[in-house]
Amino acid sequence: MRYTVIMTIDALIMLSGAFVAVLPFLGFPNSWDTFLFVCAGVLTIALGIVVRRRLGRSAKKTDTSAQFAESAARHDENKLAQ
Repeated sequence: MRYTVIMTIDALIMLSGAFVAVLPFLGFPNSWDTFLFVCAGVLTIALGIVVRRRLGRSAKKTDTSAQFAESAARHDENKLAQ
């Protein structure tokens, strides 16, 4: 479920980018173009904020106290010490 939601947000960001790229060629009047550019920009910013918050939450959930493999004692050394 979570994977599908993230992919949907990614797809919406790509879709809004494609919309902004195609918008000047659609033949809308300048006032409509301006309004649609602003709406697409606000949508892109809002989706970016949502993605950034979700990445922040997932980074907080991961364990940052893990040791590097090079600094951890080997299993053989632990058995010899006992």
